[in-house]
Amino acid sequence: MKALRKILLALTAIAALLVAYPASVQAVPTTYQYTGHPFTDVSGPYTTSDFVTVTLRLAGPLGANMPLTQVTPTAFTSSDGVQTITNLTANGATSFFFATDASGSIIGWTVLASIIDGTGGHQIESFNTVGIAMFDEGSTTHPDGTGESGLNFDAPGTWARRVPDSGSTQSLMTLTLMALGLVARRFQRAAG
Repeated sequence: MKALRKILLALTAIAALLVAYPASVQAVPTTYQYTGHPFTDVSGPYTTSDFVTVTLRLAGPLGANMPLTQVTPTAFTSSDGVQTITNLTANGATSFFFATDASGSIIGWTVLASIIDGTGGHQIESFNTVGIAMFDEGSTTHPDGTGESGLNFDAPGTWARRVPDSGSTQSLMTLTLMALGLVARRFQRAAG
């Protein structure tokens, strides 16, 4: 009778792990990466080989069929080939808005990160809001009002989503198989 109770307890623990599993999958941080096209209009240090890239990390994936909605990343890095702005260095206007399709893929966005310091303003932007604006730009403005920039119009880049395996899937599978092995061993001992 004790063996049967232990087996039932082990099976209950496995069932609890399996019920908790879907919630743990949704809590996995998600990284989105944007790669723009090379600038077509440049001045100063910017060249036609430079382009905007953005990497941002969210607490979880963006939802499906989301209208243009502001989100707050847990971390981000924006670069235009000349300068880089991160969540640790940005001290000016910063905003992240996204729209998604039925699969949760990004189809519209407004991304802006900036720094204001003693040398002027530094800004990296990417917009793809159909009917409003479609461009990527990196720019620097000096205190005297002059500046340099890299820009392209009507050539939005692409977003890719990465969901890293934080080990939760493999760990859960390993624990489940180990628990099933223990249950089988105890069942054999109780039967034999």
